[in-house]
Order: sequence, then structure tokens, then C-alpha cells
Amino acid sequence: MCTDRDGFWDELGILWRASVQDVGFISSRLEARLRLQSALLTAGTIAGAALGVVGFGLAAWAIWVGASSQAWNFLTRGVTLAIVSVLAVMTSLGLRQREESTTGSLREMLQAYVARSERLIRAADLGSYSLVILAIGGMLGYGLRVRLGRPPAVSPIQNLLLLALVGSALVWYRRTQARVLRKYRHLSEVFGSEDNRQ
Repeated sequence: MCTDRDGFWDELGILWRASVQDVGFISSRLEARLRLQSALLTAGTIAGAALGVVGFGLAAWAIWVGASSQAWNFLTRGVTLAIVSVLAVMTSLGLRQREESTTGSLREMLQAYVARSERLIRAADLGSYSLVILAIGGMLGYGLRVRLGRPPAVSPIQNLLLLALVGSALVWYRRTQARVLRKYRHLSEVFGSEDNRQ
């Protein structure tokens, strides 16, 4: 019978205990998963950096248009894009590959998986902050246009619904990654304690 110290409690309050019968098989599967994750993180880093550069360019253009023509809604749009671009660059830097084990021991690979899951959770958090900033900036721009007597033809409700949909997906992804992170942290602790006993 497993003790509370050796077990893993899930979100339903059920105690699980890790049992690995074929370490070689688990190691090969985890190594393949880490290699795939490395490719995805590299793509995410490049995409985040590209979005940041494009965002800064659009922000500078919108701020210039807003300042030169006194279209204050463009100024608001530019500032919003600049803030979101900073968050995109921060996400890109957070997803950068570090020296992590993909061919070492099972314990080292588990620790690498834990570190990567933590970075993905931070990226999801930054994405959620970006959506909130986009929603606030969009509503400020809409309010300025209405106040200046030039309301936009399209209602902001559609954009807010789209942002809410993307935000719901990010919240779901973060919760999934947090659950996975707890499991792999537990496995890493189990293998660490087994190494200390040997």
C-alpha cells in the first residue's frame, strides 16, 4: 500500500502511485516527446519574435498617424499594439531553448519536461494578459471614436467575443499544462528519491 508521501493526488482527490516497469521504453517515449516539444518551442520562439517585430512596426505607424492627424483612436491602438508586442517578445524569450537533457537519464528528462511545462504556462499567462490589454485598448478606442462623433461601422462586440473565445482556449490550455506539470514534478521527485536511496 502506498503512503501519502509517495503518491500523487489528482484534482478529484484520488491518490495515484507511479509504477515504471520498463524504464527503457518510458525513456524512449519521453525522449521522442521532448524532441517534438523542442521543435514546437523553436517554432514558437521564431513566431513570437516575428509577431513582436511586426507589432512594433504597426504600433509605430498607428502612433504616427494618430499624432499627425489627431486621430486619438489610432494613438490608443498604437499604444495597445506596442504593449502587446512587448508581451509577444517576452513570450518568445521565455520559450527559448536552454541546455536541457533529451538523451540523459529518465530523471533528467523528467526535469527537462518540468522546466518546459513551466515555460509553456508562463507563455499562456502572457497570452492571456495580451488579450485583456487588447480588449481594454479596443474599448478605449471605440469610446474615443464615439465621443468624437465618428462611431465605427462595426460593433466591438464581435471582437470581444473572439477575444473571449481565444482567452477560453488559453485558460483551458494553461489548466491542462498545470495538471501535466504536477504529474511530472511528482515523477521527478519519485525518481530523485529512488536515486538517493541507491
